[in-house]
Amino acid sequence: MSNQEWFRKTTWTKDDQDDFFAHLKRSRKSSREQYLKIQAHYLLDSGSFSEAALELVNLAIAQYPESIFLAELYEQKAKCLDTLGLLSQAEQNFQLAFAKMRQFPNVKPTTHITFGLFVVKHKITRLYSETIKALDEFTGRLVFPADEYYYFGIKAVINNRQGNRTGAKSDATKAIEASTKRFSGFSRHPMVALITEPDQVLHKELMEIVN
Repeated sequence: MSNQEWFRKTTWTKDDQDDFFAHLKRSRKSSREQYLKIQAHYLLDSGSFSEAALELVNLAIAQYPESIFLAELYEQKAKCLDTLGLLSQAEQNFQLAFAKMRQFPNVKPTTHITFGLFVVKHKITRLYSETIKALDEFTGRLVFPADEYYYFGIKAVINNRQGNRTGAKSDATKAIEASTKRFSGFSRHPMVALITEPDQVLHKELMEIVN
């Protein structure tokens, strides 16, 4: 494994861990938070190392408590906890992330989208209204197809489940149209933020709403 890949491991053997932490120790202090976050992402995405990913995220939070990127770390921690079935703790970390997003408004993670998908997936009805508020508070201008897809898609599913069929169908149509776009609208970055792999739970329900 090359030096460029030491923080993108998809396995987590004893040798993997020793190699990662040896590189981390030699890396610039200003970059270590990012390396921990990236490595945690790869471990979580592998589907087999959620606990290891959680440990790395916790380490980053503990070592960088004043970071302006704490919202991203709390979101990442929430995703780990969700994968481990710890839904209450996941919800708490989403709330911590939102607090940091309000504290550092110029840092714009997509925590509100991740939270919306979490609420929709687990059908947490008591959080439906809060999810809509979070989408409106943090989404801002809908620039890319992915922005449109998740903003309108999550709203459509929640509206549908709450009995607002008309509003749900309108939003679902907008979301599905956004998912079919193959041009971002930006000539220099034509493929950025397109929906190539729609969220399965969300998209299935969107198709049911419009049909």
